[in-house]
Amino acid sequence: MGTLATFARVYVSDLEPALGLFTDAGAPEPRLRFSHASGLELALVGDVLVLAGPEEVLAGFRETQVTSVVDDLDVALDRARGLGAEVLRGPAAQETGRNATVRMPFGAVVEYVEWSAEVRARLGV
Repeated sequence: MGTLATFARVYVSDLEPALGLFTDAGAPEPRLRFSHASGLELALVGDVLVLAGPEEVLAGFRETQVTSVVDDLDVALDRARGLGAEVLRGPAAQETGRNATVRMPFGAVVEYVEWSAEVRARLGV
């Protein structure tokens, strides 16, 4: 299993103003935008994944500290379980591929994502 990218997560109530602040501060335009089944809107800006939505929806995601894009989700989950991680959500199909969220034995909550071939090709990964 290889890690292709890792993204910090930022939680906001409204995506458009947040993206404006990022780009006004010199960040690149979002290279990926998509929706989540929960109603969240997401955008990838540099090495930051911005999650936007109402607080009642965001509350279920705030505990996750980082998103790690891997080339094989099943292998990543097997390795995490082998380290004593607890799977909190998933694996589940998403607009960009598949994902799962785990709590590591040291307490960190990590989302693993396996991008679809289409997303990987679009982003050059």
